[in-house]
Amino acid sequence: MRTLFQPETLKKLPSRSQEKSKSCEDILIVGQPLQIPLKNLAPSENVIVSLKSQGEIEIYSEADQLIDTKTLILLNQVPTITLLARTFSDRQNDRSLEITFQDEAGHQLSQVQLKLTCLRICLDVDADRDGIVDDNNPQKGDWQWGINGHGAILMVNTDRDHVHSDNQYDRKIKGLLDLKDSSFMIVRRAGLRNLPSGCEIHLSVSEDTAKRICIYDELDKSGYELISPKRTKAQIRGTDQDILLAIRGLSYPDIDFDGRVEITLNLVKDGETLYSDRVVFRVAPWMMTPNTLSPITVFVSRLSKGKNEAFIEDLRKVVAKANAQLDPVPYEYHKDDPWMRDEIEIGYTQAPGKFIHVVLDSPRDRGLDHLTNRQLIGSDFGYVIRKSRHSVTKLDSFGNLEVSPPVIVKGVNYPFGRLLFGGTRPEIIPEPRRKLKVLRDFFFAQKIQAPFEIFSDWLSVGHIDEFMNFVSAPNPKGFKLILASPDKCYDLLKALRSEGHSQALLRQGKQIDDKPADISVADVLENETLARQNQRFQEHISWNREVLKQELDLGEEDIVDLPALFEVDDDGRAKSFFPNMVNMLVLKQHLAIPKPFGPQVDAQCQFEAYVKGVLEPLGLVCHFIDDWDTYFRDGGEIHCGTNTSRQPFTQKWWEIEPMFLE
Repeated sequence: MRTLFQPETLKKLPSRSQEKSKSCEDILIVGQPLQIPLKNLAPSENVIVSLKSQGEIEIYSEADQLIDTKTLILLNQVPTITLLARTFSDRQNDRSLEITFQDEAGHQLSQVQLKLTCLRICLDVDADRDGIVDDNNPQKGDWQWGINGHGAILMVNTDRDHVHSDNQYDRKIKGLLDLKDSSFMIVRRAGLRNLPSGCEIHLSVSEDTAKRICIYDELDKSGYELISPKRTKAQIRGTDQDILLAIRGLSYPDIDFDGRVEITLNLVKDGETLYSDRVVFRVAPWMMTPNTLSPITVFVSRLSKGKNEAFIEDLRKVVAKANAQLDPVPYEYHKDDPWMRDEIEIGYTQAPGKFIHVVLDSPRDRGLDHLTNRQLIGSDFGYVIRKSRHSVTKLDSFGNLEVSPPVIVKGVNYPFGRLLFGGTRPEIIPEPRRKLKVLRDFFFAQKIQAPFEIFSDWLSVGHIDEFMNFVSAPNPKGFKLILASPDKCYDLLKALRSEGHSQALLRQGKQIDDKPADISVADVLENETLARQNQRFQEHISWNREVLKQELDLGEEDIVDLPALFEVDDDGRAKSFFPNMVNMLVLKQHLAIPKPFGPQVDAQCQFEAYVKGVLEPLGLVCHFIDDWDTYFRDGGEIHCGTNTSRQPFTQKWWEIEPMFLE
C-alpha cells in the first residue's frame, strides 16, 4: 500500500496559499489502496474533517469502514483514510478529493485539493498453470508446489546453458519456433492512451535474475531483449493496449540458483516508484526418463568401414518391435566414437502446454562431443552442459548415470523415480575417482528425482550400467532391479560340470587380442585367481545391492540376478570376462541383450536360457545381439553404445507434494 503526504514530502506540495489551501495531482491504481495520513495535513490535532469527492472513489477508515462523505469526522477518531478506485479514468484528473479542516465552530482552517487519475496496470502470468495467462491472479507473486499449488513456470531455452564458456549467443527472437518454448507475461493497461506527464512503466529484475532469463517484447520488430544478462531494467513502450512479453530461461536450477525468478513491474513518476506489481516463476527442472517409459527414438553411431553395420540391422529389428525408431548417426557427427550413452543423456523439461526433450551433454569431450549442436538440437530438442576446470574421469560419462522407475520409500513418494550415479569408496580404492562436483550439484539442484550415490569405482570403466539395470515387471513395484552376479555365474557353471558338461566352451569362436578366446567350463572353475577376483567383485555388487534395497525400498523378490563374470585390468579394477548381459538396452518390454557366448548344451547357450527363464515370465522379450567386435572388445556393451529418447511421465512435476524437495 502506498502512502501519500508523509512529513518529508509535504514541503514539496504546490499551493495557492501556503497557509489555507494546497493542491496536488496524483495517480490511483485501480484495486490498489492509497493511504492518506490526515494527521500529517491537519493544522492541529483537535479539528473536524469534511471530505468531498468527485468521480468514483471509495474512502475507508483504518477499521476498513466505508466513510460517508456527507458526515463530518473527528481527526482523533479517523487519523488516516484509504482511497480505493475500482474503475479507470478516461481522461486525466477526472477524480478528485477535497479535504477540509475546520474548528468546532465550523470555521475553515485549511484545505487540500487532491486531483486523481485512475490507471489500471498489472503484470500477469499463468499462475494457475493451465497454459493461459490469467487476469491479475492474486497468487501470481508466490510459488507453491502441489496439484493445488500456484505460480508460473518457465522453461530453459534450448542450447543456451553453457558453463565456463566465452561463446556469445544470439538472443534475438527469430519467429514462431523461438516463441514456441517461451512462457508469456502480459502487461495490462486500461484507460488513458498516454500516461500522465512524467510517468513511465518499467520492468526490473535483480542482477542475479537477469543472468537467468531473457524477456522480449513480442511485438518489437527488432526482436531484441528487454531484460537480459546485462540488462536488469527496461521501459515498456507506451500504449493503452495489453502488451505480450515472451520470457525464456537461460539457466537450469543449480547450486547457485534455486530456480525462482522474480519480476517486478513499476509505475514511476519523476523517478519515484508509485506502484509495483510482482510475479514469480520457477524454472522447470531437467528430468531423466526411466526404462519403464515408452521409447521414441534410439540413437547409435554408424561406425566407419561398416564395423557395426550388422549390429545396427539386428538392433533395428528389436527397435521396430518396440514401436520406436532407430536413428544411426553419420560418421561426421561422431568421428568413430561409438559410446553414445557416455556422451549424452536424453531427458526432458516441461511447462504447462509445453514439452521438449533436452540433451544433457557430458564433459568427456571425445568424438561425439559436437553431436548435440550439429545433429540433435532443433525445434524439438534442447541442450544443457556442465563442465569443470577439474580433470574428467570415466565416472563423468553418463553410462554412470541412471534413474529408477517411480518408487515409494519409507512413506515418501518419488513419482519420477530416483536418480543414481556411481562414486567411490576411498577405504577400498587406493586412487579413488568420483563424478565431478558440477555434475553432482546439478543433479541435486533439480530436486525432482532425489539423487543418491552408489559404488562403481571398482570397475575399470566405472559405470553403474556394468552391474545394474531396471526392467518393467508385473509386480507391485512395476519393475525389477537387474544385477550382475558372479555368484550366479559360478552356480550355473558348477551345475553344468555336475551334469557332465565341463568341456563346454565359453566365448566359443571368438578372439581377444587376435587369440582364440575359447575357455571351457572346467578351466574357468579351476582358475583360483579368477575365482578370488570375482569373490571380491561380488562383495562390491552385494554392497551396492544393500544400498539400492534401502534407497529404493526393494525386497529380494524385486531383484533378478543375471550371470556375469569379471577379470582384473592393469589397475586391479574389474572388466567383463564375457559380454555383460546386464548392460542391455531396455525398450519397455523388449530387451536388446549382449549375446554372452556362454557354454552350449544341445545347441542352446545356457546363459541365454537362464536369462530367458527369469525374465520372460515377467512379460519381457529377450533379443540377444552379437556386440563382441563392435563394443565388448573395446570395454562396453549395447547400453553403452546407444541412447534413447522416451515419452515423458504423464504426471506433471509441479503437481507433486514437496515432502522430499525442501
